[in-house]
Amino acid sequence: MKTTKFAILIAILLIGYACFSQPGNVGIKPPSIEERLKMVDKEICQPLNLDKTQKEKVSAAFNDFFVELDKNVIPPARPEKTKADALAKVRDEKVKQAIPASLYPKYLELEKATRPKGSEAGRP
Repeated sequence: MKTTKFAILIAILLIGYACFSQPGNVGIKPPSIEERLKMVDKEICQPLNLDKTQKEKVSAAFNDFFVELDKNVIPPARPEKTKADALAKVRDEKVKQAIPASLYPKYLELEKATRPKGSEAGRP
């Protein structure tokens, strides 16, 4: 009887340890600013066929956006939606000035398609 109780206790402790020892999002790191800028060049600048100066201005606008966004967030949390939207508005105005008006609607579509996918549950 004592050995059965002891075995059950050991089994409960092992199951409890296994359940609570699962890692969370500790190993997940967001891409660096350089990686994100490469993605912007590949997924936004190239499809829009921008020239060198336009690419530089768009990359500078996104670089400023990413730097400011990273200042407002401590990983793995997300920035507040209002702050991110305000920064995105400033970025989009810079891009609007850098590219021809005829390409701006296509830019908005491409930018929306490149946003990170994920649940909105983490947003306040």
